[in-house]
Amino acid sequence: MKPRTKLQFEVLSCSKGLIDYEHEILSFAKDKCLENKGFATKKRVVCMNCGERFSTDVVKKKRAECPHCQKKLTIISSRCTTDKQHIFIGFAQIYSEFQVIRYFEIYSHHSENKAPKYYCSEILQQWFSDNGKLTIVSRKHNLNAYCDSWGGDMEIRKEITHYYSYTPNKFDCLADFWFPESVFMHKYSKYGINGNLRSITFKQAVRSIPINPRLETLLKGKQYELLSYYYSKGISNDIWASIKICMRNNYSIKDASIWSDYVDLLMYFQKDTHNAFYVCPKNLKKAHDRLVEKKRKIQTMQQAERKRKQANEWEKQFNKMKAHLLGIRFSDGKITIKTLDSVQEYLEEGDALHHCVFTNEYFLRKDSICLSARIDEKPVETIELSLSKMDIVQCRGLHNAITPYHDAIVSLVKDNINVIKSRYHTSHKVKTVKQINN
Repeated sequence: MKPRTKLQFEVLSCSKGLIDYEHEILSFAKDKCLENKGFATKKRVVCMNCGERFSTDVVKKKRAECPHCQKKLTIISSRCTTDKQHIFIGFAQIYSEFQVIRYFEIYSHHSENKAPKYYCSEILQQWFSDNGKLTIVSRKHNLNAYCDSWGGDMEIRKEITHYYSYTPNKFDCLADFWFPESVFMHKYSKYGINGNLRSITFKQAVRSIPINPRLETLLKGKQYELLSYYYSKGISNDIWASIKICMRNNYSIKDASIWSDYVDLLMYFQKDTHNAFYVCPKNLKKAHDRLVEKKRKIQTMQQAERKRKQANEWEKQFNKMKAHLLGIRFSDGKITIKTLDSVQEYLEEGDALHHCVFTNEYFLRKDSICLSARIDEKPVETIELSLSKMDIVQCRGLHNAITPYHDAIVSLVKDNINVIKSRYHTSHKVKTVKQINN
């Protein structure tokens, strides 16, 4: 957009006076930032730096020196013959009274038998005045679920926060590396905001670290993973005490999310989170997984206890509703059909035939009763019978399928429906008489 304020006119004028550093930035990226890779199979290695092939005989411990370009390579087992790398480099300068943060985007394309191609472009400038006010000079940033690209001319841009949920600002950038010639004002460097800044952007750092001593401590202690993790979350006193123990013991945390979960687990088991023995494990993942498994066993036991108590309550309701219908049993000699006489039997029936007779709480349905058709005492099909209509609602076997015995089972139930009907009507009359007498 066009500059509108006096400050924007001044910044745009200063921006045009900046020296072009793209060549120096690209040289730095080639020497120090971009990875030198070699893709290896059993017989050959392809150097992604020069595109040539060489024998795997020179590979030792996944490292090798290319005999063609003499670059030291990191060897990756792969049949790939192409590669692409993408990084951002930050460059801090002091221009007049402004702290200027310049961001450069570098792409590299590598292919077998071809020289690599490099692209370097300045995409963003952040101009911080003495009072901390930010003015942005940037290319257009296309940011959505499908692409993240910078293009167009360097113009004054409006600061837009929370453009998408996964980025704090449309016109901000996280530098993978900082150019060695970067210069930071003392009012920033005294907080540790310098060329060692990692995990958060410069803008995030200058707006949060001066007012948050704990984040400043993490930055100066080079606990970059914790800095990134807790930047927007806040650090509780309990967690902070454990972090200080780690820093005191020079314990570097590589995965802040797992470590935070691990400390929560230590608190759950009432362990001493002020003790380095607990908060600084040699193998964080192993220690974390061990406590997760221990907690899962406790939760399983608690869930089983809750189910047992719930089952006892269900059993009372079930007996109250269906006591007059329990114990019914009839057979044709081969197939035996019986009522499911307890909640436990509903559970066993559902587990045996893998259907939802227990999960969907059929035992609490007032207008139906479930029967089990069995051969040699093994469940074959489960029958749901409507008490009001005295008719079969459904009859299902393993995985709700129809079995070869289905027709025989249905016929046997219909032939003996009077047994259930007489039991139901007798109990219904008794209930009616009791209600009249009361």
